[in-house]
Amino acid sequence: MQFREGDGNSKRRVKAQLDLTPLIDVVFQLILFFMLSSTFVVQSTVNIQVPEALGATALEKKDLTVTLVYGEGGPDGHGPIYVDNVEVSSMGQLSQKLADEKRARPDLMLLIRSDGRTETARLVKVLGIARSLGITNFGIAAQPPSESEEG
Repeated sequence: MQFREGDGNSKRRVKAQLDLTPLIDVVFQLILFFMLSSTFVVQSTVNIQVPEALGATALEKKDLTVTLVYGEGGPDGHGPIYVDNVEVSSMGQLSQKLADEKRARPDLMLLIRSDGRTETARLVKVLGIARSLGITNFGIAAQPPSESEEG
């Protein structure tokens, strides 16, 4: 068998090429996904004046936050109460939300953020509701004193 180099068809050679179009499509879709999903993570916080306490440390784990705001209105007339940034209209509704969360997570860690100007009675009432539902893991938010007051 003889191969001829002068044949017209032998000049055609197959060159391997990498098509980048599918790769670019996938990368573009990933970029869009992360851009859109990152906008949904916006957390609104309820601004309060957190009281200062010596030895205040950050909680490593918290499942639920109850915020007691100083002011007018709210379920007891002494300011709004929020459960994870959602306002509750009554102490019964607060109790129901805490009970639902306790059922979903038996080892629930509750953080209570109380404004420094709020009456202690409100804090004790919320702690009583939590204890009556069997929530034993809780923390009360505080911040370390400013450096000018320490020394």
